[in-house]
Amino acid sequence: MNIAVSSKEDLINECKKIVKQQGIKGVSIRSLAKEAGISTGAVYNYFPSKNQLLAETIGSIWGEIFHFSSSNLSFTSFSQCLQALFDSIEAGKQLYPHFFTEHALVMSMENEKMGKKLMASYWDHIKESMLLTLRSDQQVRHDVFGPDLTPEEFVEYCFELFLSVMVSEKRSESLLKFVENALY
Repeated sequence: MNIAVSSKEDLINECKKIVKQQGIKGVSIRSLAKEAGISTGAVYNYFPSKNQLLAETIGSIWGEIFHFSSSNLSFTSFSQCLQALFDSIEAGKQLYPHFFTEHALVMSMENEKMGKKLMASYWDHIKESMLLTLRSDQQVRHDVFGPDLTPEEFVEYCFELFLSVMVSEKRSESLLKFVENALY
């Protein structure tokens, strides 16, 4: 058993250890209390429900996997940004096996509304990063975008395809080639 932890951040880190070992389905108030060496009542001081515990754990894992911020957006091309997303997914799969398929199921079963809100916030962050990169990509052909296809729509389509590749285990190289053919 670990030394008792007492901060919310420490508890989330304990949850992430559980996810690495057992998957997101292994996270509960009781399993966290046992792992952290504290009472279940103490866990409730930080997380009023299992839904909140799951939401914050999933959020922390997504934040770890997709650590984009304005300070590290140094991509020179949109395809480089997309490749970085795929690299992040691969690294995330190594750290948290089955997370990408399990987290949506757990959140939808426990609290669909909370799960959708959580996912939307992470997806929006990623899409904003993609759009900023696309707009600054000097290699994009000048005739790609217009009234029939905006950069925002292109990012939405690419993101949907990215999610499809991520969940289905399709080859990321195919999507990257498709994007490069469309833009350059």
